[in-house]
Amino acid sequence: MRRLDVRSGAVTTLEGAELPTRWWWSLTPGPSAAVMLRAASGRAVCTVRTEGSNGGRVELVAGDWEEEGAADGSGTAARFSAIRALLPVSGGRLLIADGPDLRCMDAGGAVTTLLRGCFPSNGVRQMALLPSGELGAVTESGDLVLISGGDFTPSAPRQPQPPAASTERLLSLLALPAEEVEGAGGSGGGIPAAALGTVTVECDGFAESGAAEVTLPDADPAAFAHLLSYMYGTAMGYPGFAPVVLEEPPELLRPTAALAGRLLMGGAVAALAERLAAAATPASVLSDLAWADAHGMTDLAERLRAFALAHRKQVKPGDLEQLAEAFPMQATQLLKALWLG
Repeated sequence: MRRLDVRSGAVTTLEGAELPTRWWWSLTPGPSAAVMLRAASGRAVCTVRTEGSNGGRVELVAGDWEEEGAADGSGTAARFSAIRALLPVSGGRLLIADGPDLRCMDAGGAVTTLLRGCFPSNGVRQMALLPSGELGAVTESGDLVLISGGDFTPSAPRQPQPPAASTERLLSLLALPAEEVEGAGGSGGGIPAAALGTVTVECDGFAESGAAEVTLPDADPAAFAHLLSYMYGTAMGYPGFAPVVLEEPPELLRPTAALAGRLLMGGAVAALAERLAAAATPASVLSDLAWADAHGMTDLAERLRAFALAHRKQVKPGDLEQLAEAFPMQATQLLKALWLG
């Protein structure tokens, strides 16, 4: 696997990303696009970490390196015969073109077959979601296959235009004296902790409550800076400020999601919940579950429970004991789901 730096043109080999057998067929951004890829050989789906040490860079997520088949199942219980293309879609799901079949892996690693025989026998080379909502697939022979009716992507909610007064109040948040802005340099740098004593917020929830100001003396400046950029890029629609909440560093996911919840920023909470669910690992999932429950993120907690159950053989017993001691209700719900599942 090689990496191209589009700024310098330098090409380097990603050490430790070699397959034990055969070769890679498809690559796509992973749950944490900045540091992770989803990759597929003909019979296995993996995560490939693009940063850090070479050890453990490639992790088998579903399928088997050698054994082929068409069985649905969770993680390594599933079998594939000829994976040729991957496509991430909403809800942390991954569409998989496996020979003539369209299959799907959910955020918890469970693989199901959506359609059998929908592609030609020689398979496809690329898939994409079209503006119409249809799934388009280019076959090996250059033909186009269209699949309709799949719930592959959510409809984009309409963003209301903020009143002029709201725009001016939000713009004033960045209009700080130069000596108060740490490293801003006139280009949107970090927000100092002192600037977070009183934060003016123009969000739907606060508009309904009539509150114009919120005091957040303990807010993380870095988390607030990301949320402010999100307000500019998404809620306010300013092209110069990209919604970088989707590129949040892993260590800031929790504090930013917690702050977004306090500010009633539903869109940011949903986006960060997707990142948190996708970044879960067997080693972190019970801690993530306890955190999500403590912060009232019920949808995220439900997805993390599903992930924990799907990977229960990889979860350390000690982690479960700690969860039972500190959060008995969550442990009870896990056991109930296991019993009923």
